[in-house]
Amino acid sequence: MNSARPRLNSEHYRQMLVRDGERRFREWHTAFLNYQRQFLQEMKRLQLRSSSNG
Repeated sequence: MNSARPRLNSEHYRQMLVRDGERRFREWHTAFLNYQRQFLQEMKRLQLRSSSNG
């Protein structure tokens, strides 16, 4: 098997997977925090609206 790229050793491959996992987690966590912030703002807005009606 003669490929243009040299073979990755298992440690290098493991490090690549870890970095990819960290990147995916950061993306997910950022999206989650944005969703959570929007949700809490909406709850606060609804709570203010209901308290002003009562």
